[in-house]
Amino acid sequence: MGSPPRPEHDVPRLAEVLGAAPPPALVAHGIGKVYRREPGALASLFRAESVRPAGGFDALRDVSFTLAHGQSLGVIGRNGAGKSTLLRILAGVARPSAGRVETLARVSCLLDLGVGFHALETGRGNAETALVLQAGLTRREASARAREVAEFADLGEFFERPIRTYSDGMRLRLAFATITVLDPEVLITDEILAVGDGGFQERCNAWFDRFLGRGGGLVLCSHDLGQIQRLCDRTLWLDGGVVREIGDSRDVVRHYREAMGTAAAGGEEGGGEAGRVHAVGHAAGLAFEVVDLRLEREDGGDARLLPRDATILVTADVQAPAGVPQICIGITRDDLTPVYGVASDMDGARPVDLGSGRHRYRLRFPRLPLTAGTYRLRAHALDETGTRLYDTVELTFGVEGDDEDAGLIRLAGTGASRGAR
Repeated sequence: MGSPPRPEHDVPRLAEVLGAAPPPALVAHGIGKVYRREPGALASLFRAESVRPAGGFDALRDVSFTLAHGQSLGVIGRNGAGKSTLLRILAGVARPSAGRVETLARVSCLLDLGVGFHALETGRGNAETALVLQAGLTRREASARAREVAEFADLGEFFERPIRTYSDGMRLRLAFATITVLDPEVLITDEILAVGDGGFQERCNAWFDRFLGRGGGLVLCSHDLGQIQRLCDRTLWLDGGVVREIGDSRDVVRHYREAMGTAAAGGEEGGGEAGRVHAVGHAAGLAFEVVDLRLEREDGGDARLLPRDATILVTADVQAPAGVPQICIGITRDDLTPVYGVASDMDGARPVDLGSGRHRYRLRFPRLPLTAGTYRLRAHALDETGTRLYDTVELTFGVEGDDEDAGLIRLAGTGASRGAR
């Protein structure tokens, strides 16, 4: 007898051993999507998808990429860039107005909470139905595998209760747990994972590691750039419905951060009053607002003019309507030459919740190595996703010293004797 057929998810590993490129799992060919600005007549329902509706706007234009077996692709961009539209087309939930998608693998999708669930059916009943319809299991097999869903979801007695009694977080637990049993070759998912609590997100991340480690493919849309870099080999940056960049995740995310930094500094990507630089204490009337920014010396001295190597404390308070805002701190020379910048999602220090929507972010800079001159300290308030800038507050300070040092910072260099090894 011949050898049993090799499971499809082993194809990437076999291709790697043979030195061949892994085969494609998902291919997007020139995807475009046009939406009408106003509802049309009933006849428009029968119009060919390739016909551009009058007065429509392009949500996507000429988006192309290939996802190989075993690859992971992140999708990033501002709100309204077309990310969710692209994922819905890849998942087969929406039809493109132009181009086509080739699906060459077993794909599962996790896009909208509750889609595919029957509100009056129990969590167990919904899980079993999904396993029958999507995995082709018999009812007996689905009933047995539902125990795995219950264990991963950890819903307790709610697993036997109707879906209509679930919170969004509980629906997410059930949906993701069902995906883990379906064991797809490619998973398409979006920001939905942000709904889960910390413990469940850790469990999901551990599953992602195992899934990707055994050759699974992933298309992940997220505003969490750290998660994108951790899970995705490549990243697609959408801007206004078109591909602005696609490539190695580290490079694309860095370029995206730089573009967001340009907006934060009041550059050409900034807009309106949001992000307009102003002094401390001038209310901007924005949803996310810097209500206080303080620069203090650790020894209690005057912080408006710092001595060399002073240790300073920076405190920024942001008022937010809900959730935890992202807070960025930047230092520039008086001529706006960048010196240093950090965001609250980069150093692992979450802003402290002071209550009533107020959040505080504190930084300590020991022995500040700035050369003599005048500097600007800025605090930026962004939404919880870190993609939309709302408010920028600035104060100035000086550093004492002579003019012998050149550049922005002083390095602790010492002279070396001639001939020293």
